[in-house]
Amino acid sequence: MLATQLERAGFTAMRFDYSGTGDSGGESTAASLDDWLADIGLAAERLRSVSGAPRLVVVGLRLGATLAALAAARGAVAARHLVLWDPVVDGGAYLRELAVQHRAYMRAEMGPLWHDRLRTRADGTPLEALGTPISDALAAQLCAIDLAADALSAEQISLVTTRLTPELERLSARLPAAARWLQLNESAAWNTDAALNAMTVPMDIVRAIIARIEETST
Repeated sequence: MLATQLERAGFTAMRFDYSGTGDSGGESTAASLDDWLADIGLAAERLRSVSGAPRLVVVGLRLGATLAALAAARGAVAARHLVLWDPVVDGGAYLRELAVQHRAYMRAEMGPLWHDRLRTRADGTPLEALGTPISDALAAQLCAIDLAADALSAEQISLVTTRLTPELERLSARLPAAARWLQLNESAAWNTDAALNAMTVPMDIVRAIIARIEETST
């Protein structure tokens, strides 16, 4: 929906699936952080080639926002503007959060018939979550992420948050002075299996992001 609304606003937009996910090639068990960062660079090159646009805005949600920030910080992509929507700051905490979400989903789907068979590592990170395997190598790479420790690289940085957490406050303290922090009210629950299947979209946040991109594109 965000890509569609951006195109209606006059921007050329691209969405893509990371290697080993969705409709992209590769085995999910072989997914790696380095491959995903390279995917962002390849997508950026393709978008520039197709659109001819000299300036690039990279928008990411949750882990996608983290990957976008890391890709810019590590030179995989040159972004004029980074828009980070509720980025994951602590990779290990994110994986443990996935384990909680997996159990909650299974409990809601199976009810009293459900028995917890989720396999986890000693640090509480899951071997798979919501049907997606998480290899030891990928888990180690994600656990090493501390977004607040990376120097984010872009002319413009917008941090869009819908919930205030200590991790996001720590990240905001490390942002350049020119960065913009947009604290928005959390929309009605949309990031759930039921909401996604019903195509529930937080349009107020989508509109705020588009307005911010328009503001910095003049």
